[in-house]
Amino acid sequence: MKTNFHTHTSLCRHADGTAEDYVKSAVSNGLTQLGFSDHGPYPDIDLGQRMLFEELEEYLNEIDSLAAKYKQNIQIRKGLEIEYLPRYRDYYEQLLTKRSLEYLLMGEHFYINPEGERANIYEVTSSTGQYLAYARTVAEGMKTGLFAAVAHPDLYMLNPFAWNDDCRRAADLIIDTAVATDTILEYNANGLRWEQRTYPDGRRTPYPHDNFWKMAAEAPVRVIVGSDCHNPSCIWDCAMDTAHENLKKLGIQPVYQPDLA
Repeated sequence: MKTNFHTHTSLCRHADGTAEDYVKSAVSNGLTQLGFSDHGPYPDIDLGQRMLFEELEEYLNEIDSLAAKYKQNIQIRKGLEIEYLPRYRDYYEQLLTKRSLEYLLMGEHFYINPEGERANIYEVTSSTGQYLAYARTVAEGMKTGLFAAVAHPDLYMLNPFAWNDDCRRAADLIIDTAVATDTILEYNANGLRWEQRTYPDGRRTPYPHDNFWKMAAEAPVRVIVGSDCHNPSCIWDCAMDTAHENLKKLGIQPVYQPDLA
């Protein structure tokens, strides 16, 4: 069975192709379900690399239209990838109710640092000391019950550091909270599309990180594979095949039809 719930469109300013282009690719690749989860906007700030707030209605209407048009070929699911930031909890609830989203995918690019300020995980350059704050933000988001899954939960490993105790403790908190809240963790295939780099712990792609997923394999956590595709050709490609192969080696059986409500 082939399904994918992590799909972007050109609305996010760093992807190619219309929503319909992705649907056509999904159908031609034999997917039974396709979930759209483009980067969600906020009503009062622009964090970049995402649609504008005034484009949200266009995005949702287009997905509804495509779901009706292609209902005989594929089931289309309506979601957003968005960061958990505590002050926007009411907004997340509104997205799931008034905007009729089927699911929110927590893609934590920003987090709340120990000083209570918003920080960017891509900008951690001095040490791994921020990783526990990142994990705490992810865990707090899972505890709200508003997020069906966490995208690339090991994203913090993209920074130029070796796996250490900070990395392990962050992973432990994320995985334990996922189990306690029954939140799905995503094994992200897009990380496998990145060119390998030399890190202090060897040459590897930034994520998925083996040590994180070895820990996940020891826990009763639900896992999905997300393409995180930014081009229709990546709906199901060799990175998706590799992701499934990697999970099989770890003894993790992914969920193909998760309850996203």
